[in-house]
Amino acid sequence: YFKEPVRPEAPKVAEMTSLLPTNGVPLAVPQLIPVPVKEKSLWSNVPVMTTLGLYFVLKLVLESLFSSCPSVTHYYFDWSPTKSGSYLAILGVLIFPANLYLAKLSYRYDDRDIIWFITLVMLFGIVGLFAFPSVPYTVMQYIVFGVVVFIASNVMEGACMSLLSKTIPASYARGTFNSGFLATESGTAGRAVGDMFITYVGSVWGMDWILNGTFGVMLGITAVSVGLLKTAYPNLVEKKEKDEDENEV
Repeated sequence: YFKEPVRPEAPKVAEMTSLLPTNGVPLAVPQLIPVPVKEKSLWSNVPVMTTLGLYFVLKLVLESLFSSCPSVTHYYFDWSPTKSGSYLAILGVLIFPANLYLAKLSYRYDDRDIIWFITLVMLFGIVGLFAFPSVPYTVMQYIVFGVVVFIASNVMEGACMSLLSKTIPASYARGTFNSGFLATESGTAGRAVGDMFITYVGSVWGMDWILNGTFGVMLGITAVSVGLLKTAYPNLVEKKEKDEDENEV
């Protein structure tokens, strides 16, 4: 037959309280104190520094296109300020379809792929703006390639801001010295340098160099940016995506 095993009796309340300190307060459970992790310097963050540099370049090129337009169109086409202003106004309207197209591209391609392709397009547009010897410089040439440069710079701006928001450290997402402040200052520096350079070209080199002189330098800066972008291309991803790529390898 089945015999009930002998089980020890459960301790009584009085016996359990004897295990506590004399004041009846349980011992404190030790807690682990998290060690603060020191964040890397922003200068060593390749995606952030690359996007800020590209933001400077695109604003430099865009400001050069806008500020040189009245002088270039008057010198080559004898346009009035009204015509050049109307052309710039039409360029400004093109920013809406450009951003809509960027929104569609962002669902199919990574930010770095869009940046790489659009940088090449902007480089092509700058080459098309040149006035080559023994070739008549036409209004259609200036308008078409001006539109190419404008759309490319605005699409690149959206892609750079998207990549910057994904890769900047969390500490720069709040406070005054944040990602928006850095992007604004980078763009402002690009505009200032562009205006100063156009003034220098017009006053020192002469008005006949206002087109080729200005965009010759922009071509060199953009070409250097393409080379640096190719070098930094593998690092232009979010940290999670980068870890997944390394694990797959």
